[in-house]
Order: sequence, then structure tokens, then C-alpha cells
Amino acid sequence: MPHSIERSIEAAEISLRMEGLSVTEVCKELCRKLLAGEITLEQYLAHVTTGRGER
Repeated sequence: MPHSIERSIEAAEISLRMEGLSVTEVCKELCRKLLAGEITLEQYLAHVTTGRGER
């Protein structure tokens, strides 16, 4: 996984924590796949908006 993707995910996670939110490992993995072009934005949104990204 490219270092820049990991840095982007870490920066987003820090920002969300500052807002009092948390990020699951499943969501981070989905973000990695999205940013690497392995899944589409629509597939990502289908997971996170249905709650499947919370496990």
C-alpha cells in the first residue's frame, strides 16, 4: 500500500477524532481499497451507509 494512502487515512482519522468520532478498522480498510482503485465510490458508500462498515 502506498505510503501516501496510509498518511491520508491517518490524517482523516485524526481529524475525525478531534470531532469526537471514531473510525473502525473495516472503514479504514474500505478507504484503502477505495484510494487504491480496488472498489468504486459507490461500493464504498454502500458499505458505510448501510452500517456494514461498522464491524
